[in-house]
Amino acid sequence: MEFLDMSGAARPSAGLGVHRRQRRVTYLSRVCSGPLKTIQSAPLPFVAASSKDTTLKKAEILADQIEQTIVGQRWEPGDLFGSEVELIARYGVSRAVFREAVRLLEHHGLAEMRRGLHGGLFIRQPDPQPVAKAMAVYLDFEKVEPRQLEDARLAIELFCVERVAARIGEDEITEIRAFLAAEAAQVTSGETRSLRDFHVLVARLTANPALHLFVQTLTILTQRQLPVLDRNRPPLHDVHAAHARIGEAIIARDGALARHRMMTHLEDVAMARHRRPAPRAEASAKPAAETSAKPAAEPAIG
Repeated sequence: MEFLDMSGAARPSAGLGVHRRQRRVTYLSRVCSGPLKTIQSAPLPFVAASSKDTTLKKAEILADQIEQTIVGQRWEPGDLFGSEVELIARYGVSRAVFREAVRLLEHHGLAEMRRGLHGGLFIRQPDPQPVAKAMAVYLDFEKVEPRQLEDARLAIELFCVERVAARIGEDEITEIRAFLAAEAAQVTSGETRSLRDFHVLVARLTANPALHLFVQTLTILTQRQLPVLDRNRPPLHDVHAAHARIGEAIIARDGALARHRMMTHLEDVAMARHRRPAPRAEASAKPAAETSAKPAAEPAIG
């Protein structure tokens, strides 16, 4: 009979003959809050590993334990999970393993280590933006076509706008109105960066984190594909006007109208992107006074 310790090594029970066994690599399959009590393991064939690889593997296991404990027990941002000394003792690991696990937690955006007298491991609110960007980079690498991107946006954003119209409250109405007012001011100044944020706002107001993440991903991917798409897009004021009409339907709690206006808006933007730009001869035929009177508006993102 033998026991497995944290390192994964086989240890004979007391009173039995001592036989040397090869080290085994084990995976922890259950998360324990507080001190480790029961560990279920699945032995794998012996694989020689350096001390650095062993430390990293233990750190990954520990980081996974802590992440699942934080999520499972619903720890709140700003809560103190424990000091370094307390957590090293609780999980029975070395300082090197613990600090590598903290580095992984900080990379995932779930916690951060603060130094000092009142320091320790504090819970953070994860930011979906890096995840959305990574997903967008992956889809871009897989060569997602503009048409495929447009189909995905239609499928997800039409559902989002109906969902928001069905559940909207006074706080959400105030937020939409404030956003549209700020967007109008930015359009007047020629700023386009926040135009795509209207779609992200609608997705966030569904109170569904998955929809919020997916729409963020699609809008980032749309932005990444701008250099390879035609530069013939709706003017800024047309995009803002479409957003305002969608916002009005949402505020009126008319899901069908909001869905129709969102579909029309996305289809108009898609058609404009696939339309061929005007020949240069037509552009050069305009009077010089007309072309120099007002600078051309930057293409809208939609």
